[in-house]
Amino acid sequence: MLLNIIHLEKRSDRRLLFIREIENQSIIEYRIWPGILTPEPPIGITLAHKQIVADALSSSKPCVMIAEDDLKFTAGNAYQYFLQHLPTDFDLYLGGIMYGKVKPDKTVERFAGLTLYVVHQRFYETFLQLPNDKHLDQALDNKGKYKVCDPMVVTQYDGYSDNHKKLMQYDHYIRHYSFLKDPDEQSNI
Repeated sequence: MLLNIIHLEKRSDRRLLFIREIENQSIIEYRIWPGILTPEPPIGITLAHKQIVADALSSSKPCVMIAEDDLKFTAGNAYQYFLQHLPTDFDLYLGGIMYGKVKPDKTVERFAGLTLYVVHQRFYETFLQLPNDKHLDQALDNKGKYKVCDPMVVTQYDGYSDNHKKLMQYDHYIRHYSFLKDPDEQSNI
C-alpha cells in the first residue's frame, strides 16, 4: 500500500526526519504531498489531508494510507506490523494516538493524532464532508468506526508545531499507551 506523506516544503528539518524514518522502515512505496498553509492552521491541515482522500476517491482506491511528516515509528518493524494488523472492519485505522479513549476492542473515541492512518473507501465521502474550519480529529468525533493498532506503532517527534505555533513535547500525552518496541529496547520512546 502506498504511504502518502504530507509535508510543508519550508520544514526541511522534518523532511530529514521522515526520510530517515521511511529508510529505517524500508518503505519504498510513498508519495510526498504538499502541506497547505492558511492563516488558521487547522484549515490548512484539514485541506492537506482531504486532498489525499479526494484523490483516493477519484481513483477508486479501496483504502488510502496517510502520514504527517513528523511521524516517529517506535520499532524497527513498526510499519510492517501496522500493515499486517490492518483490521477488516474500520473507517479509520490509526497507527497511534496522542490522546483518546481506547476501548477493549481497540476502537477509540474522542481522539487526537492523525500521524499515520488508513481511511477505508466507504468513509471517503464522510471524511471529505467534514468542516474545514475545525481541527480534523475533532471534526471526526462520532462520525465512524476508528480502530487503533495494538500495540501502537507511531508517535510524533518533539519540536515546533505549525499547528500549535510553539514547541511541543509529546511524552506526557502518550505515557499511558502501549507501543511496539524493538526486543532489546528497555527505555521509553
